[in-house]
Amino acid sequence: MMLKRVIMVIMLGLIFSSCDFIHYGKIAIQDNIRRIEMERERKELRKKDAPGAIMTDEYKEGVEIATQDIMKRPVNKRVEFEGATFIIPENTRLNPKHGNIVDEKTGYGIAITFTLSPHCMSKKVNDKEYSLSYNSKHNANVAEIAKEIIKVNGFKDTCK
Repeated sequence: MMLKRVIMVIMLGLIFSSCDFIHYGKIAIQDNIRRIEMERERKELRKKDAPGAIMTDEYKEGVEIATQDIMKRPVNKRVEFEGATFIIPENTRLNPKHGNIVDEKTGYGIAITFTLSPHCMSKKVNDKEYSLSYNSKHNANVAEIAKEIIKVNGFKDTCK
């Protein structure tokens, strides 16, 4: 009878101490799932028609040539984005998945993106705040194109 109780106490101790392993294992699985999702998103953003195409060696030269060409085009094409109309350069379109500008001639994505998330360049349309963000870190021409789009569409710098 005493031996049964000792074995029972040992078994209960093992069961309760293993709860930590289950808890930490669950956290590790969640971390791995999050890491996989982030990697998938990173790959998605570096596709040919995505805003990060310039960071992919395969597309870098083509994106640079496309931005040089886009700089020469008038900003006169009307496009719809999330219920609002904006004007972007001729022979470009918006990528519906990321909201970035895509050159229609080459299919390369440019790092100029329309969003509903608040950024410094924003404009209110129908009680929604639209923003335009751009990354000129990898290509100086992107800033020039973005400045023209900002001017034509009336975006304001709200971070001042």
